[in-house]
Amino acid sequence: MNVPTIKSLAYLSSFACMSAMAYSGYDYYENDREVTYFDGDHAYGVLNGVKAPKAPVPVALDFARDINPAVVEFDWTGKQPPPPEVVQAAESVDTPDPVIPVEDILEVIMVLSDPRDPGDSFCSLRFSDSNISPREQLFSVGASLPAPNEQVSVLNILADGVEFSFADAARPSEVVSLSLRSEGGDLIRTLGPGDRIVSRTLVGSGSGRANESDALQTERRNGQFYIGSDDAKQFAEGYQQILSQDVKTKTRYVDGKRSGVELTEVREGSIAARHGAQSGDVVISINGNPVNSQQEAIAFAKNNSERYSVWEVEVLRLGRIETVIYHSSND
Repeated sequence: MNVPTIKSLAYLSSFACMSAMAYSGYDYYENDREVTYFDGDHAYGVLNGVKAPKAPVPVALDFARDINPAVVEFDWTGKQPPPPEVVQAAESVDTPDPVIPVEDILEVIMVLSDPRDPGDSFCSLRFSDSNISPREQLFSVGASLPAPNEQVSVLNILADGVEFSFADAARPSEVVSLSLRSEGGDLIRTLGPGDRIVSRTLVGSGSGRANESDALQTERRNGQFYIGSDDAKQFAEGYQQILSQDVKTKTRYVDGKRSGVELTEVREGSIAARHGAQSGDVVISINGNPVNSQQEAIAFAKNNSERYSVWEVEVLRLGRIETVIYHSSND
């Protein structure tokens, strides 16, 4: 096929394409210009069928519940939040024992007050606790009450009552007035200068009542011990048995130095207890002579038995120094 033929075919093909395009444009213009592809009614129905959205409901935000966890405490590092702090339980505090007034545990039923010589003053007390025997006992200045009130001592005997002090130095002293009536209903009157006591209860530590006419047994009068002949004999012949069975002692040390003999245990109802010995007492001196062991105390008593008829024993009791006076049987 030569070149002129090819050119002629190309012209004919181009003319045919242009003719087809011109016909298509004419046909659209004449036949489809009135046709629309938008359905207005359908669109109107769709738009009118859409439900109106609900009005927004205001929500109150709580700072602790909503804002603080989401904004304040949000950790942008992605680390786990620290564990909650463990609150330690409060330490228990020891509550002090209730303070019981002295007037609730005893009644002052008699006083004999000598302002010129307080050592000769004494009083009679009746205890409310029926387990204390005897319930009525005589006490002088400086004497401690029997258990369970051994922390209370007679500080002063007044004309119309008794003043008591306590082992706790922070607790102020208390005065118990003289009772107007005894347990049987009889009036109690104050003793005058010419009055005298016909009978009275003589009380040692744990001793019970003593017979005033019985000089064989030790009596306690005005806070002093008058040793009976039988007790003196028992002390002289059986002191080793008394020290081994009734009393246990040890040497007391202060700043590394010996300072007295401590009675670690005194058997209740023993002869030592009846003569005023109490557990916890520390014997410091006898008649001004310091004693630092049980052997020193025994040796001093043996070596001076003929020299002294009055024995003044200095005792540390409940943090306070007291002097216990003993009279020999031949005094």
